[in-house]
Amino acid sequence: MTFPRTRRNAIIGALVVGVGALLSYRFVPTIVRSIGGNASPQMASGSDLIVAREVSAVATYDAPNGTDKVRFTLGLDSGDAVVAVKSTDALKGDATNENLAKFSEGLLLVIRGKKLSELTSIDRVGKSSLTTAAFNTILPDLQKRL
Repeated sequence: MTFPRTRRNAIIGALVVGVGALLSYRFVPTIVRSIGGNASPQMASGSDLIVAREVSAVATYDAPNGTDKVRFTLGLDSGDAVVAVKSTDALKGDATNENLAKFSEGLLLVIRGKKLSELTSIDRVGKSSLTTAAFNTILPDLQKRL
């Protein structure tokens, strides 16, 4: 069965509009949240927990390709327990790369729900020994910001 050209074009147009609607339903809330909402798309957080405030500090460390700076931002609930983590490259204007995003997720698994004032040095997160060591060096600075 062949459709007339205009009918076929109408069906293709309807399919394109439908796919566009499905994609916008999936991705527009993330875009809106990153533009004006409370959560950043790079922030690893628990979906049911509310961030009451954030504390942040920058760590500098020697890497094989030179000196790196990472900004660690912890989202805390009203009881000062960690509910979100964001690690960003402080040298690139807080740009987040894939490795720092993975580190944030792994770090959150280790420290989620723990009070910032009670945190001590953490063991290596994933394959990120240098980033983990950098976090451990700024942990006292983060605790002072309580």
